[in-house]
Amino acid sequence: MAKRSTIGENPLDAVIQANPLDTVVPDLSVVSRGGRGQPAAELAPEAQERFKELEAGLNGLRTELAAVQAAGREVAALKGELTGLRGELANLRGEAERSKAEVPPLAAEVSRLKTEVTQLKEELAQVKAAHGPGDLPWWMRGKKK
Repeated sequence: MAKRSTIGENPLDAVIQANPLDTVVPDLSVVSRGGRGQPAAELAPEAQERFKELEAGLNGLRTELAAVQAAGREVAALKGELTGLRGELANLRGEAERSKAEVPPLAAEVSRLKTEVTQLKEELAQVKAAHGPGDLPWWMRGKKK
């Protein structure tokens, strides 16, 4: 049996040759108006004035477009900054909530310490009252007059 040279190859993968009929044909209506190889006719003065007005308007619109695009870039930058500030605000609100949650236990601890200080002051006053001035150590006695 003879072996084919195309075994293992897909015949649809073959390179397609360029067809001369696929080339682009210029629009014949444009060629017939001006004539082949002839320069275009001059515009009427009114048309030239209108053309200049339209060009001036177009240039004005281009400058306005540039200003609008610059404003758009500034708006995009401000939106990015606003998004960052919103995230920072959310973090600060979370910190505030955590701080508010810590306040009641700390307030209870402070009130407990206040009562303990008050008890210690009362106890010190009782110790001072129970012992005379001569019974106290030198560092608890008042200054000599």
